[in-house]
Amino acid sequence: MRMIIICILFSLWFFKNMVKKIGFLLFIFFFSYSAYASMPIQRLLQLIDYIGVDYREAIKDGQVINTEEYGEMKDFALAVRENILQLEGVDKKLINQVAMLESLVNSKADPDEVAKLTTDMHSQMVADYDILVVPRAVPNTLIAKQLYEKNCIACHGVKGNGGGPLAKTMEPLPTNFLDRERYKERTLYGLFNSITQGVSGTGMPSFSQLSERDRWSLAFYVGQMAVQANEVEAGSALWKTKKSNSDFSLERLTTTSPKQVEISSGGDAVAITTYLRRNPHEVMKKTKQSPLEFSIQVLEESRTAYSSGDRAGAYDLAINAYLEGFELIENSLDAIDPTLRRQIESEMTAYRNLIRKDKGEATVNSAYNSIKLLLEAAQSSLSEKRLSGKTAFVGAMVILLREGLEALLVIAALAAFLIKTGKREGLIYLYGGLVVALLMGGVTWVVSTTLIQIGGASRELTEGIAAITAASVLFYVGFWMHNKTSAMQWKHFIESSIKKALNKETLWGIAALSFIAVYREVFESVLFYQALWVQTDQNGQGMIVYGLLLATAILSLLAWLIMKYSTRLPLRQFFAVSGGFMFILAIVFAGKGMSALQEAGKIPLDPVDLPSVELLGIYPNYQGLALQCLMLILASIMIIRDNQKNRNGGV
Repeated sequence: MRMIIICILFSLWFFKNMVKKIGFLLFIFFFSYSAYASMPIQRLLQLIDYIGVDYREAIKDGQVINTEEYGEMKDFALAVRENILQLEGVDKKLINQVAMLESLVNSKADPDEVAKLTTDMHSQMVADYDILVVPRAVPNTLIAKQLYEKNCIACHGVKGNGGGPLAKTMEPLPTNFLDRERYKERTLYGLFNSITQGVSGTGMPSFSQLSERDRWSLAFYVGQMAVQANEVEAGSALWKTKKSNSDFSLERLTTTSPKQVEISSGGDAVAITTYLRRNPHEVMKKTKQSPLEFSIQVLEESRTAYSSGDRAGAYDLAINAYLEGFELIENSLDAIDPTLRRQIESEMTAYRNLIRKDKGEATVNSAYNSIKLLLEAAQSSLSEKRLSGKTAFVGAMVILLREGLEALLVIAALAAFLIKTGKREGLIYLYGGLVVALLMGGVTWVVSTTLIQIGGASRELTEGIAAITAASVLFYVGFWMHNKTSAMQWKHFIESSIKKALNKETLWGIAALSFIAVYREVFESVLFYQALWVQTDQNGQGMIVYGLLLATAILSLLAWLIMKYSTRLPLRQFFAVSGGFMFILAIVFAGKGMSALQEAGKIPLDPVDLPSVELLGIYPNYQGLALQCLMLILASIMIIRDNQKNRNGGV
């Protein structure tokens, strides 16, 4: 409905005065009834910020310099007062601030005084109503540039100066992000709110269809367009001295304008602000929550969303609480209290299902309270953010053994096959895929710590797709190997294949399977090791390295044993054993792939009362077990039909 209003205003732009009046009245109507019924606090904050920035366009030296703008400011101040008084449990201090704002506007007070008051009001509301005013994940300025080019250039122009192709048809004109004075007045949270809500009475629509992270990324991107390269360089030098950054938090960066920073902290702080607006990952590294703190916070947001009727939002937040929080410390907790780890994992799964099946507010709240107590117990077990050296050592070893075992089995089985059949030319492709996967793991570590934050859903989605792909390939390879064990097929294989070199398609297929099998494990391991690293002090970090080395030695020994003893089998028997082994691995990968996709929220999860066997990829839910049973049935049918075919052929 609000988008329709914006379109009407846009089409009538040439009736300037009439449109502004109508637009304002419509804005107030929706402001008071429609929008506020769903998101009152965010709308109020947006309007308060708007007054703080645009009031100086109406008043100068106690005189009105823009009659229309001043009338708008008076009406907006009135709207703020009326709507704040409707809030539940409104603080007396906020009521006094609202009255003061209306008085200052009516008396044509100095714009700096109004700006300071709106800043104080903003802070008061954030504190009183526990509003999230910071991004949960590092804004991605690379993606933001693409989003800007796709959604914003038509109005704001390529450089952000407000001179896009549609700008001349719009009243008021689009914001000029290069305007230094306006830049000094705008907060990143204000920009985020404008992107999220749109700006009524203008051509600026809501971009609420974008993800929260994308909207924050856009806010940071346009919020740094006016800064100069020399300012960023100066801010970088100051930040890296670590002498000037102690007062900077993520909340301060997003809720304080450059002008407010200059007034409170001076020019050096402004330079640091410009640097951080272009490099938000720096301040997010400094202020990052522990994964368990994050889980507790986001679960609270999930419960609140469910209580307000937003079931889809509550479910997404519940997934986020697990993937971006608890899952990152699972291995660390497993080394201390595996029972607690399993209990939390089970409870968080149950909580998501309660939301998905809409079991009611009382049931969801009860589940939330139970999980919160368990997460707090986990915090206590892990001693907040620092792990002991022993725990770090065990955690590091377990991560690599658990994540690396499956990849090792695939690589070792393929290597044994190539050696046993005399196809050693394929080994370079097999090991090439392995090396590339390990190198990509190193790139993943660097990128995820310096450039972007890899989200939990992306992590699980990547692992899930890779696992399902690997399962499909292994299933095919297993059937192919079994097929070659019949006498007729065996004779044909020996005569036509053993003596021939592998073709390029097969060699590259081996390399691809090697890469997929290894990288899916490396990808997740890198992120788990990052979480383990930041939870451990400097001495403990050395133990992480030792745990990693011991696990590598164990896996290497296991690979050597597989290679040594499997290749001693007679060739036909080797094919039979390897074919069965490939079938088993395919079923394991399918179960793990399904589990990863469920954790990413892409596939429903309906639990069954059965034990979990993670090593075999068996997870107690209908969807995963159904897929694995289907694969078993399909494999059985294929083997039976193949055996019948061979018997009918006189073998």
